[in-house]
Amino acid sequence: MDYLADEMNRNIGLYIRKIRREKNLSGNQLARLLNISQQQVSRYETGKTKLTFEVVDSILVILNKSWRDLFNTVIHEHDHRRINDAIHKDRTYYKITNTTNNNLLN
Repeated sequence: MDYLADEMNRNIGLYIRKIRREKNLSGNQLARLLNISQQQVSRYETGKTKLTFEVVDSILVILNKSWRDLFNTVIHEHDHRRINDAIHKDRTYYKITNTTNNNLLN
């Protein structure tokens, strides 16, 4: 997976963990409902294992969430992070440029 796919996979996993906990469902309980191991649920939630469409769909059904809920949350958080990263890079570039200009003038 490339960086963006890895990041999205982690973000989806974090969303699943957050909703699972809000529903007071343990990783072991979710695992039993999915007919997989608790360790596999943990790997999905931490982004260590790639989530498939079918797995995500099954989890959303169990957690009583829609794809729209997932996308709205995950995409919003992803966009927010990208904007903050861009602002940070812009500020860093400005500081470097400003320092370079000051050094040239002195």
